[in-house]
Amino acid sequence: MKALSCLIKRVIRGGFLSPCHVRGKGGEGVKISHLLFADGTLIFCKANKDQVTFLSWLLMWFEAISGLKVNLDKSELIPMGYVENVEELASELGCKVGSLPSNYLGMPFGAPFKFVAAWDGVEERFRKRLIMWKHQYISKGGRITLIRSTLSNLPIYFMSILQIPRGVRLMLERIQRDFLWGGGALDRRPRLVRWATVCLDKRKGGLGVKSFSSLNKALLCKWSWHFAKDRGALWNQVIRGKYGEERGGWYSWDPRVSFWKDTWCGDTPLCASFPSLFALVDPKEAWVKDVWNGTAGRGREGGVLASLGPLMIGRWKRWRAFCYTCVVRI
Repeated sequence: MKALSCLIKRVIRGGFLSPCHVRGKGGEGVKISHLLFADGTLIFCKANKDQVTFLSWLLMWFEAISGLKVNLDKSELIPMGYVENVEELASELGCKVGSLPSNYLGMPFGAPFKFVAAWDGVEERFRKRLIMWKHQYISKGGRITLIRSTLSNLPIYFMSILQIPRGVRLMLERIQRDFLWGGGALDRRPRLVRWATVCLDKRKGGLGVKSFSSLNKALLCKWSWHFAKDRGALWNQVIRGKYGEERGGWYSWDPRVSFWKDTWCGDTPLCASFPSLFALVDPKEAWVKDVWNGTAGRGREGGVLASLGPLMIGRWKRWRAFCYTCVVRI
């Protein structure tokens, strides 16, 4: 597919195809000409006959160079917005007309943020699994194992990209509850334990079943880390080009967050986690927005620690002088 990518770039440099320009309120934005992953390919161009004709020629050149065959029967021309002559353009390219939302790499493409219908495939996979187990005698321990190892992992791909709607989450949890307490037949039998208790860790009296709500939040939070770390990734550039960026990529809803006394890093305040360090700091009422320096560096010496120096140096000198006085007196 590298040959196809090179052809597309050369055609765009020649002005024969126009890429999709993602641009926000400020900045130049990002231009996207094509997306390639395995056998899934998206190519962007303007909705006019000249560009579609050039695209058709480009695909023929690619077939001649690589010896591969583009399956136009499985290809679609998807209009963005209203296009009057979309049927004519599809005929020129030799494919059918598609529409949004579509499917790309198993994910809904062009769907609204909370598009519930996109999760229908997940529910269908749940029920197909249960049909396989329905007529088998499975103990309660076996059902717990199947829920933890199979059912809880089925929607992970979707939950790593999308926020699961509340109705979908409750429906999937209901299927798991019915399977657990209904003997594998999905009967509505009395629940012996609250589902929140079932989802607790075994050390806390639960059964270790994954909570879809907590799992979804954990999977989505990883993108915050990747956003700060993978600056050169295309998706990162698209988000920054469309929505902008503030404070080096980190932002807090509340500017008045105490650096030492509020729980903002971990499960306990920093003053409790590092009491010796907190004793040296002056002043102790510092805010995160004042202490954090996103431009101080990106190594171990950068970030927060690079900004703590001015706060500690005065107290450190006084503490060192006090120790020296004590030694002299002894």
